[in-house]
Amino acid sequence: MSSGKVEASIANIVNDLPDVSWKQIIYEAITNAIQAKATEIKINFLHKDNTLDIGDKLKYITNITIEDNGEGFTEKNTNSFKEYRTSLKKNLGCKGIGRFLFLKEFDEIKIESLDKKIKFVIDSDIKVDNLVDTVDKTIIYFSKPKEKFEINYTRLEQDIQEHFIAYFKLLNDKSRNIDLEVYENMDSKFKIHSQEIPVFATKEFKIDTHKFKMSYLFNNEEFQKEGFYCAGHRVVKKNSELEDNRKFKLFKGFNILYLLEGSYLDNNINDTRDHFTINPKRVEKDLFHNLSWDSIQNELREQIKIIAKENGLDIEKLSMENLKEAIEQKPYLGLYLKQNENFLDSETLVSNAEQALKKDKDFLRKHIHKLNKEEFYEKLSFVTQTELAEYMYDRQKLIDKLKQLTDDNVLEKEIHNLFMQKYTSDNTQNYRSNNLWLFDDRFMSYNKVFSEAQIKDIFPDLSNIDRPDICIVSNTYDKDEITDIVLIELKRPNEKITPAEAQRELRNYADLVNQSRQDNKIRIWSYAFLKFNENTERDLILDDYNKIPTQSKYPIYYKYSQRTNTIINFLDYTSLAYDADTRHKTFMKILRGETL
Repeated sequence: MSSGKVEASIANIVNDLPDVSWKQIIYEAITNAIQAKATEIKINFLHKDNTLDIGDKLKYITNITIEDNGEGFTEKNTNSFKEYRTSLKKNLGCKGIGRFLFLKEFDEIKIESLDKKIKFVIDSDIKVDNLVDTVDKTIIYFSKPKEKFEINYTRLEQDIQEHFIAYFKLLNDKSRNIDLEVYENMDSKFKIHSQEIPVFATKEFKIDTHKFKMSYLFNNEEFQKEGFYCAGHRVVKKNSELEDNRKFKLFKGFNILYLLEGSYLDNNINDTRDHFTINPKRVEKDLFHNLSWDSIQNELREQIKIIAKENGLDIEKLSMENLKEAIEQKPYLGLYLKQNENFLDSETLVSNAEQALKKDKDFLRKHIHKLNKEEFYEKLSFVTQTELAEYMYDRQKLIDKLKQLTDDNVLEKEIHNLFMQKYTSDNTQNYRSNNLWLFDDRFMSYNKVFSEAQIKDIFPDLSNIDRPDICIVSNTYDKDEITDIVLIELKRPNEKITPAEAQRELRNYADLVNQSRQDNKIRIWSYAFLKFNENTERDLILDDYNKIPTQSKYPIYYKYSQRTNTIINFLDYTSLAYDADTRHKTFMKILRGETL
């Protein structure tokens, strides 16, 4: 083979491989050593201090050496190492591309092993020479890294332990120990002993015809929850590193560290052994019974539920309790709080439901013109039902707030703003900002609020006196089209205030409104709110007011004033709150599922 062909061949192979990190190179070398039956592995990171212009000293790694006492580069192993995609160690999970991975991250690699000295770079084929003095170990020298990198040794120790925990467990099963030590410029940084891991429990199960084995640690305080997917007796991917549509949503409330093995995983791994070629979901009409991540994770979920129950934790029961708590917190999200398969806490359930609702709203806004699409109508139904439920839930919160605004020290402004913000302009009015339903649901759609200027124009006589606290009409600002008007007088919750003054003011307002419309009278609804006591009731009864019972101590009092063409209603603030609450209870029971 000519030099040009060799150069092109190696360069193309390396370039076609996906990018790898320097840690993957370390993992690959450790794996090779373990598969070569090594019991001692030493890794030395070499660096020179590099001072930047800004004055920071960073220890960029310039060389790495990895030494092991394995069987080394025998003639058979050397020939296999030179061959692309060799099948020599296929049963161990090898696919014959390790040396090309090395060249993805380093420009030059040298190996000394037994009686051989091996050197390879990207632009020439492997060169094998004989050593003058044979050695009883294998040393790999990685030189000229393509990118600068530093080492966080605490993190590296954790990553190696996690990445090789599956190896260590398998080695322990065979009563074989690996001692691994990491150095920096020959100063020891940490040691790892493969036997110093907990005892794993195991569970075997099937998915279709495929057998799997899960080894696991349940609620072990030394290990955080994580999943490891293995092939060829090695970790290929951590669950946390998978894409969202492949990832298993780990249960909250307990820790489980699991290793999943099986021939299906062995047979569905990519060339670099860092990714599985498994689809997120099963392809329709799959004649070969291929599994998907979805089917694997569904069975994992069931197996972990069984494990948890064996350890005294009923996930399904606790999941339902968390779901119930989430529904109680935000009952209007009921359509999006359907299930809790992953043992999520109520806070996470609510957050996920809110995100799903927002996503559906965004979808509807983007596809508003695709009204013939079935998906559009399905999401529209979900969103509109949720919007209605949220509105009813917000109404309940207003009722609860009104119950708290009955103290003598509450300002009239606070009560006013509860019904409708002071100085509100018409442009901001909608069914959410108009809370007149608190005292009568018929006024939910009354959304035209009069400003000072509008009162002066439409009701000039009314503008010459102190105007009512709230003045609202049902449908229009066209003075000739107005048919209904609501006049509201709010009094500070003080038992010393009597009905007489509020009645006088409301009659006066109504009379002035009537004077503006001599021919076409307007229906006028007048309301006065104050804090009742026995004297308040006595005054209203003596003045021939009718009453409507409420759930609170005081009823609602009303009387029609023929002279001014208005019905005047007197409501105690507490009575108002409880009356609104009574009217609203049925809706809240439906939202919470109490009527089923």
